[in-house]
Amino acid sequence: MIEKLREFVTVDPSVVGARGHNGQTPLHFASTIEIAEHLLEQGAEIDARDLQHESTPAQHMVRVIQARHYPRDRQDIARFLVARGCATDILMATALGDLPLVRKHVDDDTASIRMRVDEEHFPKPDPRAGGSIYIPIFGAKRTPHMIARDFGHEEIFRFLMEHSPEDVKLAQACDLGDETTFRELLARRPNLAETLTDDDRRRLPDAAQNNNAAAVRLMLDAGWPVDTRGEFEMTPLQWAAWHGNVEMVHEILRHHPKLELSCQHDITALGCAFHGSENGWHRQTGDYAATVEALLQAGAKSPKLEDIPETSDAVREVLSRYLK
Repeated sequence: MIEKLREFVTVDPSVVGARGHNGQTPLHFASTIEIAEHLLEQGAEIDARDLQHESTPAQHMVRVIQARHYPRDRQDIARFLVARGCATDILMATALGDLPLVRKHVDDDTASIRMRVDEEHFPKPDPRAGGSIYIPIFGAKRTPHMIARDFGHEEIFRFLMEHSPEDVKLAQACDLGDETTFRELLARRPNLAETLTDDDRRRLPDAAQNNNAAAVRLMLDAGWPVDTRGEFEMTPLQWAAWHGNVEMVHEILRHHPKLELSCQHDITALGCAFHGSENGWHRQTGDYAATVEALLQAGAKSPKLEDIPETSDAVREVLSRYLK
């Protein structure tokens, strides 16, 4: 509604800095290059950050996640803002398929190739905020390499792999389930399990959190410690149980994890399965009944049926057979 926008700005130029939903500015909502250009000409701040995600307009635009508001992709507007000098990062450059900009970030800061969607790289100035908009649009822990694959930018993916140190290449091979590359890299680091850093170890529970069974299998076979804790002090087994991913649960059980470890929420892997069956991210698709059965068969201890506060009917049916 460019004409109506012009009317508002003519009456009160300060509206270009107004705050709307989640503290976004008009530029965050720009649906066309024409609107974005007009707002900038009238003094809109190109790198204004919203209040919910503390992210810039260009960061919001690299992938559309609210189709009801934006019926089409807004990468053309993001590219316009990049051309006008907005702040960029290697994740944005990768999503936009801008190889020269990716190369510039790597040339300017070689450590940028290690960037991930997490609070270390995108800290929250306001602890009450929801975290970077990259979390919902890319996914937590996503890397430039993974985003290049997500968006189909194979040339950028090859560039990133060619310019990555060995440990990053190994991690990406894990994350992407590239067993051939993983085995080749592992052959050059036969003592890998003894030299893992804390960040290396953390990749295992993070992969489980991302429901990436292929990566979990590769890392466990390479010697990653099976009970390494990730976010919320959850182990890979607890994440697999929370997702109802019975394939991943069986894979982890082959490596003899401790079944009764509790996470930050004071529940075990079995408790994660109980809770996840009703509240988990994959409660509609996860096989929680089979997950619970696998854990019980492995020796997990269950409370009495009447003491379990909430779980699905399918899980209760399994428990009724095991807790007679």
